[in-house]
Amino acid sequence: MDVKHTSACVPAHGHQVISFPTSALGCKGTSLMDVLMTLGITSLLFGIGIPGFHSYLANSRLVSSTNLLSRSLALARSEAVKRNHHVVICKSRDQQHCTTKGSWRQGWIIYEDRLPNRKRDDDEPLIFAKSALPDAVRLNYAAFRSSNFIAFRATGITKTNGTFTLCYHQNADSARALILSKSGRVRFSRIRANGRPLRCPGEK
Repeated sequence: MDVKHTSACVPAHGHQVISFPTSALGCKGTSLMDVLMTLGITSLLFGIGIPGFHSYLANSRLVSSTNLLSRSLALARSEAVKRNHHVVICKSRDQQHCTTKGSWRQGWIIYEDRLPNRKRDDDEPLIFAKSALPDAVRLNYAAFRSSNFIAFRATGITKTNGTFTLCYHQNADSARALILSKSGRVRFSRIRANGRPLRCPGEK
């Protein structure tokens, strides 16, 4: 008849042992102190790791949104040259038509403006559509002309210049800008066009 033995081992630090069945391999006892130490170390690692992960995730979303907007502006410009016609990028709620309400965070579209009247008619080709950005990403566009759209001519130039500002929540340290010139080109910056510090959209 097989007989099961339990460990009678006592750790060097002399604390109470939680006993488990033993085998020929030897002692399997685990002290209460061992368990508490393991839980304490695990909690510490989670405390350090989770905030770092959230910071990494926030930065990734902001970088991704910035890069997508930059590529969208470059696409609108190149399509205007390729099509030899006006191409407009504008903020859009439904990803079908332009809107004059709300911010650019709700999304945008690029279309060929054949009339041109800066409004997308149903027969005008939709080139690209972007849905809303992640909730925590803030996006604003300030321009000398309309802040609702940008129209690129067949030469690739635009009549306006302005600055797109992106932030994660209201963290000014995360602020970054895409500055559009009348040549139609865009450059990245961590300061405003006038050299002043960036302010997050909605910040007073």
